[in-house]
Amino acid sequence: GCWALSLQVLLGAPHSCSCGTARAGAGLCEHLCWILLKKYRLPRDHEYACKPGLLEREIEEILERLHQKPTQNAKQTLLSQTPHEENDRCIHQKEIDKEDVCPICQEELLKKMLPITYCRYSCGNNVHIKCMKIWADHQDETEKDSVVKCPLCR
Repeated sequence: GCWALSLQVLLGAPHSCSCGTARAGAGLCEHLCWILLKKYRLPRDHEYACKPGLLEREIEEILERLHQKPTQNAKQTLLSQTPHEENDRCIHQKEIDKEDVCPICQEELLKKMLPITYCRYSCGNNVHIKCMKIWADHQDETEKDSVVKCPLCR
């Protein structure tokens, strides 16, 4: 049979992890590093990335960093990277404002920083790729049409 390894990783003062490395007192384990660097997107050279623990206000600061308004460069990386040619009858994508929401999950598009696609053939409106996949799977079950329709303009 197979079994799953369950770890408990806690950020605080001090950080803790149930893995052997952390219990042995050998500093930050790979699990804590992954949480800080990948999940909370701290740069490797950030002062909090190496600290053995964080105060509540420092954790709040990290969480605020995650929800700050993305820069123009960050917005561009969120957008679908599917290129299209000038004469392929595709519509240009609408600009994403901070008030814009995904028509499927109703979450603000810029809040969660999830990858985004858009309706290329009719309205140009934006939608999370993950939500569009759910929409497409649901359409497959209910309709036998092979074309996935836009949730806004159909």
